[in-house]
Amino acid sequence: MRTLLSRRAVIGTVGAALSVAGCLDSSNPSDSTGEQANDSTEDQANEANASGAGSSETEEVTFQSTAGTEIEGTVYGSSDCGVVLTPQINLDRESWEEQARRFVENNYLALAIDEDGDNRPESVLGAARYLMEDRDLQRIVLIGASSGGEASVIANARADTDAVAGVVALSPGGGTESAADLQGQKLFVVAEDDDERFVQTTEELHERAPEPKQLQTYSGSEHGQGLFDGDHREDLLERILTLVASACDRS
Repeated sequence: MRTLLSRRAVIGTVGAALSVAGCLDSSNPSDSTGEQANDSTEDQANEANASGAGSSETEEVTFQSTAGTEIEGTVYGSSDCGVVLTPQINLDRESWEEQARRFVENNYLALAIDEDGDNRPESVLGAARYLMEDRDLQRIVLIGASSGGEASVIANARADTDAVAGVVALSPGGGTESAADLQGQKLFVVAEDDDERFVQTTEELHERAPEPKQLQTYSGSEHGQGLFDGDHREDLLERILTLVASACDRS
């Protein structure tokens, strides 16, 4: 049964840590065109900051899951399209910081969450609802690793909105029963020497899911977010960014 995302969440902001990226060098070039070149660079930086492109702004937020529990998250950047990042069971939302900033560099918003362990899919659905209702996002891709990958798969299948436009599951721990109901773009990723149950789950999800879908198997034994620490990290990031661009109609 799909979960409606139209009900307003009770949302509170617990704090904000703001920083501005891309500080301009205050030194002046010695040639006669230096002042003009510096003004041009400053104008470009101002335009980028105005649009949220490349901004390192972060904000700590709280919102409700669809089960009514309070969820904490970190918002990176601003955009009308973005991603929900859900960690594996032994990590927290801070573990996504490097990837979140890559999304910001590519003009997407990223929301990394610490999900409720008893209501993981509901936590992801609450995050999607928060982005729709309080951040005015038009397209959202759910990205998760291991237990977070399973939660992202189930949340995608339950979401009753076209705004949830894709899912990326890294070494997912389950969710195969929801595969046929998955919507939007889909990417399933696993290392070939990971534990056999994760390999089987990933392959089964891909087999059961409707098109468009992709299965990417890498050499090695890295699990979940550990895939970002292996030899294939750049390829993985590019594949995810390509999927998000397609889901956001930017390809």
